[in-house]
Amino acid sequence: MVKRILILLVLGVLAVATQAVAVFKLLNPEGPLDPLALFFLWQALAAVFCGVFVTVMLPRHYLPPRRGAFFHIFVICLFLPVAGSVLFICVTIVAVIFPTPLGNVDVSSVENPEFVTYLISRVTHGTGARLRARLENLRSSPQDRVAALVAMQSLPSHVTGTMLRDLLSDPIEEIRLLAYGIVDGTEKAIMQRIFVAREQLANATESETEANACARLAELYWELIYQNLVRGEVYRYSLGQVERYARQALAQNQENASMYYLLGRCASLNDAPQHAEEFFKRAQELHFPTDRLLPWLAEMAFLKRDYRRVGPLLGSLSKGSMVPLLQPLMRYWSK
Repeated sequence: MVKRILILLVLGVLAVATQAVAVFKLLNPEGPLDPLALFFLWQALAAVFCGVFVTVMLPRHYLPPRRGAFFHIFVICLFLPVAGSVLFICVTIVAVIFPTPLGNVDVSSVENPEFVTYLISRVTHGTGARLRARLENLRSSPQDRVAALVAMQSLPSHVTGTMLRDLLSDPIEEIRLLAYGIVDGTEKAIMQRIFVAREQLANATESETEANACARLAELYWELIYQNLVRGEVYRYSLGQVERYARQALAQNQENASMYYLLGRCASLNDAPQHAEEFFKRAQELHFPTDRLLPWLAEMAFLKRDYRRVGPLLGSLSKGSMVPLLQPLMRYWSK
């Protein structure tokens, strides 16, 4: 150990000394020799000493073929006079000040986890994702995909609406018919309620009854959008009906916070974040549930490029009522 330290000291002194001589020869030319050629001769010698010094100082387990490390250090010191030597001297000083811990890291082996088949029936989270994976796997048997589609009827329509629409072009006829039946049945149920609400609106004789019927129609048309049951022109028509009936309901009752919330959602879908934010704030003033409004206020602030407000808005959410989808967003914006 002492011998190695002495060798390192000698090599370090030689590297610094030859580097100093190279600079001196360049700045003080003497004799008939070209000063630049003489400088590069001493610089090559300094690069050799520096390369040997750093290579010897490397840990024993580092790079068993040390020729590559030596050549790398030699080239840097040769073509970066003074700077290369200073670089590796600084690296050496850092290694001396902050040595590698001598203690070995505790390492132990563990057994590979095993899949317990009889526990799969107890897993309740991720049901929609598993069913979606079974439906999108065209290599699985048609019976398994049909069974997954039947099981999907128990999930909320706003989760399955988009996927059911995509399944209307599935190559298997049974899946196409079943998906169409589910979508058509859900849409007809909502439309039937819309017809009833329209009759109530037509027969309304009092302002309160008219306001309730308009609010009901706005909510039902919003259900068509929320559950992904309409697309294209029907989607735009439904969105317009939501705005129309929500404004009619507010004309009769200015304290209906739910209608301001729906108008805010419609404005956000129409790419009008400024108007959407105004509607959401009005709903908040009328004591609409704050935890439902804050994510939308944060999104409107983001769309308006007011990024400073996004973090505080999401940070105000109650962790107990926050849906899992928003938790990564809150962690990101609250950093």
